[in-house]
Order: sequence, then C-alpha cells, then structure tokens
Amino acid sequence: MISIKGLDKWYNSLHVLRDINLQVDEGEVVVLIGASGSGKSTLLRCLNRLERADRGEIHILGREINQTDKDLDQLRQQVGMVFQHFHLFPHMTVIENVIEAPIHVKKMNRRAAERLATELLQKVGLADKMHSYPHSLSGGQKQRVAIARALAMQPRVMLFDEPTSALDPELVGEVLSVMKELAQDGMTMVVVTHEMGFAREVADKVVYMDEGRIIEQGTPEQIFGAPQEERTQRFVSQIYN
Repeated sequence: MISIKGLDKWYNSLHVLRDINLQVDEGEVVVLIGASGSGKSTLLRCLNRLERADRGEIHILGREINQTDKDLDQLRQQVGMVFQHFHLFPHMTVIENVIEAPIHVKKMNRRAAERLATELLQKVGLADKMHSYPHSLSGGQKQRVAIARALAMQPRVMLFDEPTSALDPELVGEVLSVMKELAQDGMTMVVVTHEMGFAREVADKVVYMDEGRIIEQGTPEQIFGAPQEERTQRFVSQIYN
C-alpha cells in the first residue's frame, strides 16, 4: 500500500527526515513512536503531500506521489487523515460536517452521503449526536466525528497524527476504541501516538524514530520486549521507569 525509499526533508538548514525507508502492507497497522521532534508527524504529512519531501520516493497504491503535483485531490480521497485538532466546521451540524466532502469532492448525491454518514456515526458511537453542533460536544466526541468525516471519503489508508494528544485523559479511551475497531476491520493505518498501550495491543509493526531517522522497526514484542538498538532500549526504558 505504501512504499517509502530514501526520503529526506529539510526545513532550511534543519534536516528533519533522514533516509527514511518503510513499507506498509495492506491491512497493516504501523505505529510511529519516538520523542517529540523526531520527525514522526512530518513523515505522516509527507504521505498525504501536506509536505513535500526534498529527496526520495513515496509510492501509495502503486503511484509515486512525491515527485508530482498531479492527482493530489484523488490521492487525498484514497488517504484519509485525522489530526491532533479536530478542525470541524463550527457552523455545521455533525452530519453536515461528515457529508460535506463526499458531496462536494466525490459528487455523491445527498441522500447517499447522509446514509453513509449515518452508518459511520453509528460506527463511532455518535448516531445520537448527528444533529448537534461541534460546540456542544466533548473533545473525544469531536475527534470521533473527525474520524467519521475522514472515513466518509472511503479511503484505502488512514493516517492518524497524535489523535488523542489534545484530549483530557478520560476521553482518550473512546477514541482509541474506535481506532482499534478500524484495525480489526482491516483498515490500513499509519499512526503517530504516545499511547504505548495502543501500540502494544494493536500495531502489526512499531517504528521507533529519533532525530529524523528510523532507528528500529519490528513487532511490538520485538520493540518493547527486546529492542536491539541502544537508542530504542533507552527510549523503552524511559517509558516503563
């Protein structure tokens, strides 16, 4: 589904991604971990072409996306993204937020879009809130609406950029449970998170990044139980001490 080869990214003199090589298979859940500033979110933004890498290749669904500006709208229909902050339209109800892109980007008729949105809001446990406005929702509910909105485009891949980091601790679980259900349904996912319990339970592959590099990658058992690289060992020991 995703193949990254030799990816480098600079912000002026700051080298934020260094020779990134990564494969994500269909149905795989890949979790990126590491300290803040290690390049995780920048890598994710490169996958949706919100950022353009300066060197290297990104193939998504067989198409090279880093070297060209062609078909970016089509790419973003295939690759959904959920951000740390929700970015819901405050003047629209929940269901109006969810149907906006399918109607205006995919040209879906309104009745079909509303039917799909209703199914997705049921999936994320918010069918009773479809006619509410964002200001009346908790942070966890807003993030679940944001997930439903991304899923309404029927993407092949979902990217999550620290989706729980802006939430109060008691609201984190409701968002993670939706993400676990998506993983169980076979959605291909790349997740940046500090929730190590989620990484251990749900990830097929954990990727540890530091200073813009992939230091080590493997199963959760390998990374958390028997890391090979000294920097990974140090990071994991800090988590559990």
